[in-house]
Amino acid sequence: AVAAAPTAPARVELRAAILPLAVEGELSEVDRTAITDELVAGLRRGAFDIVPPTAVLERDGKAASCDDKACLQRVAEATNATHLVRAKVIVRDRDYDVRVELVDGRTGAVAATSEEGCEICGVVDAGSLMASASATLRTKLDALAKGPSVLTVKSEPLGAEVRIDGEIVGVTPLERPIIPGERVVRVSKEGFIAVEREITVVEGVAEEVAFGLDKVPSRLPKRPWGFVSLGLGIAGVGVAATFAALDDRPYKLGNACEGGSIDERGRCKRLWDTEWIVFGTSLAAATLVTLGVAVLLTSPGRRAKKADKPGKKKRATAKLGIGPGALLVHGRF
Repeated sequence: AVAAAPTAPARVELRAAILPLAVEGELSEVDRTAITDELVAGLRRGAFDIVPPTAVLERDGKAASCDDKACLQRVAEATNATHLVRAKVIVRDRDYDVRVELVDGRTGAVAATSEEGCEICGVVDAGSLMASASATLRTKLDALAKGPSVLTVKSEPLGAEVRIDGEIVGVTPLERPIIPGERVVRVSKEGFIAVEREITVVEGVAEEVAFGLDKVPSRLPKRPWGFVSLGLGIAGVGVAATFAALDDRPYKLGNACEGGSIDERGRCKRLWDTEWIVFGTSLAAATLVTLGVAVLLTSPGRRAKKADKPGKKKRATAKLGIGPGALLVHGRF
């Protein structure tokens, strides 16, 4: 005998009783009926057996104002429905928002929700939104029956911040339920380059993603170059001070102050003019000293690393002052 091929389990038959449409804003009876018809059509696309609002009211006249669990359970029993459907339309001028809730008839609790909205649209568009929102309820209900999808995020190093679709959800290693669909996972940690990845989460499937984070490259030179820069800067200060002292003094190099270069009082006509040299040298020296101090403050030596206690951070600051023939640097290490 030939064994029969295994068949997929049949979909459980669901019977949905639709409560009268709730409306916030102005909406005519004709438009209410049109949107309700779209709601029914969407639920039928989701393979629901439908109990329309008129039939629900015939079996329970208080169904329109039903809001607590006991009332919802009573309506479900009266209509022999596994679920109830509550739909609401919010109208603001030409903006429409629709919300559809699928309620478990046994418990009176909301099992699934769909929301849609549009701006500057008409009743036809609102009806399409209602049909789309109601049609997805069955998919969401089936996904819940399969169990939640689970996402596991790992990183090297550990302790990285995890964002899913822009929302902070924790730090690595992380394991949490996640809604199926396209998701953007971003992992970041101070001192490392953040990594972002798009993933597709499948209903009822556990997904694992791992990230390797690279360190952010240092923007400043290493510590020895800090000493070099600081030394050159200090030397530049000395050069600037020397030329500042020579300014307006006789230029006595070689034969510069002989013969016709001497005035009637016996003074040399040729004088040092070092203003621009002093300005340029001072500016270069200030830049080099600032860079050197910054490198030394942000790159502590071995002794500083050993002395620092874990969890305590020291703030390093540096202040630079320039005066006539002087350069002042104040730092806190």
